Amino acid sequence: MARRLPTVFLVAAAFIFPYCVQRIFLHTPIEREMGTAQKIFYFHVPLAWLMMAFAIVAGIAAGIQLRRGSLRAEATALAAAEIVLLTGIGVLVTGPIWGHATWGHAWTWDARQVTTGLHWLIFAAYLLVRRYGAAGSDRLAAALAIFGAVNVPIIYYAVKIWKTTHPSNEVVGSLPAEMWASLWPALIALALLSIALLLVRLRQELTDIALDEAWIRLNERGEA
Repeated sequence: MARRLPTVFLVAAAFIFPYCVQRIFLHTPIEREMGTAQKIFYFHVPLAWLMMAFAIVAGIAAGIQLRRGSLRAEATALAAAEIVLLTGIGVLVTGPIWGHATWGHAWTWDARQVTTGLHWLIFAAYLLVRRYGAAGSDRLAAALAIFGAVNVPIIYYAVKIWKTTHPSNEVVGSLPAEMWASLWPALIALALLSIALLLVRLRQELTDIALDEAWIRLNERGEA
C-alpha cells in the first residue's frame, strides 16, 4: 500500500487542480483593492506554507542524521530540501508577479522577500554541498539544512519585526468564507503533489543507499 501512495496522491492532485483553477478564477469574488491580481494569492500562500513546512522537515531530519548517523534521516532531509527548492521557486516567481501588479515593483527588498530569497539559497547550497562536497561535508550540509529550518520563523515574523510592504500574517485569518473555500483546495492539491514527490525521491534515495551498500559488500567479498 505504501508504494502506491505517491500514485494515489498524484491522481488526487490531478483531479483537484482543475477544480481549483475553475473555482479561483470563476467563482471567487475579486478583491476590492488589489483586483484580479489578488488571485495569485491562492497559489503563492500555499507554496510559501509548504516551503516552510518542508524546510522544518529537512532541518529535523538533518539533526537526526547528525546525532544518530541515520541514512534514512539523511535521505529524508535531501528529499525534503528538493521540495523546498521547488516550492521556493514558486514563491519567488509568484510573489514578484503579484507585487508588480499590486505595488508597481516586482522586488522591493522587503524583509520577507529577502529572508525568503536567503532561504532558497540556503537549501540550494545544502543540495550542492550534499551532492558535490568532499568527504566529510555531510556535517556541513546538515548544518545548512538546520540553519534553513531556523530561518523559517524569521521569514514568518519578518513582517512584524521590520516595516514591510508585504501583507501582514493576519490577512489570511481575516479572509471571508468564499476565499477560504478557494484557498483550502489549492493548498490540498499542492500539498498532495509535494508529498508525492517527496515519497518518490525518498524511495529513490533509499534505493541508491542500498545499492551502494551492496556494492561495498560485494567488493569486500571479492577482496576476501
